[in-house]
Amino acid sequence: MRGRSAAAAILSLALTCAVHAAESTGARDYLRLAPAIERIARLHAQAGQDVMGVKSRRALAEAMRDFDSARRVAVAAAPGQEARDEYVLLALLWQDYREWLQRPPSRETGRRLRDRTEEMAWVASKGVRLVSEASRGGVPSLALRASQAALASQRIAKVYLWRRWDIRDDALERELREARENLPRALQAIAATPDPDPELAAQVQSALTQWGFLSDAIAQLDKAPADKRALEFACKAADHIYEAMVRVIESSTLR
Repeated sequence: MRGRSAAAAILSLALTCAVHAAESTGARDYLRLAPAIERIARLHAQAGQDVMGVKSRRALAEAMRDFDSARRVAVAAAPGQEARDEYVLLALLWQDYREWLQRPPSRETGRRLRDRTEEMAWVASKGVRLVSEASRGGVPSLALRASQAALASQRIAKVYLWRRWDIRDDALERELREARENLPRALQAIAATPDPDPELAAQVQSALTQWGFLSDAIAQLDKAPADKRALEFACKAADHIYEAMVRVIESSTLR
């Protein structure tokens, strides 16, 4: 009897650990989807404008594969029918979006992606909210802030690239203004985390440093929108912030 009880306890613990591991893996993917679609839109515009051309095209292909993989995990791991339906919708939207991405990047394809990017990012963000409501412990606040910071960094660079294609409207200007306000706020909130581990602290400090570079680049772009060198600096800084925040998401969802 004792042997059976011990075996049952071990099995229960293993199942609990497996569920926690699955939830952690799913959370990482949920939180990456909205920033990833903004990054894909940015890389598409980068490639179309020959900003770090070869590197941008290679990064765009990799980002598309990563998004495809993450959204599959999101559909499979979504807790509850409502969240699952949202990620099924995201998968359907992705099919259309991907078709436009596979065409040569240009001003016209950029225009076609404008509303589609907004819709996909909105659906992905709603999915995070539904997952948080359906999950036992919710989505870790630190990981959520990192996701918001990653998204804002990509939106800033994306909007400046789209401006060079004359893709402008009031909603995009509002999006840019909010991203410029929200990015440093989110980074400062993450930096204020009590007793952060050294790796997390290093990633946040790196992101804050890159925010300084991004701020300088966009200040130059506000004065000279055609400054390709400033645009390149903005894209590089945005990528570094994105990568740092993805690492924060990964570390905070494993705790």
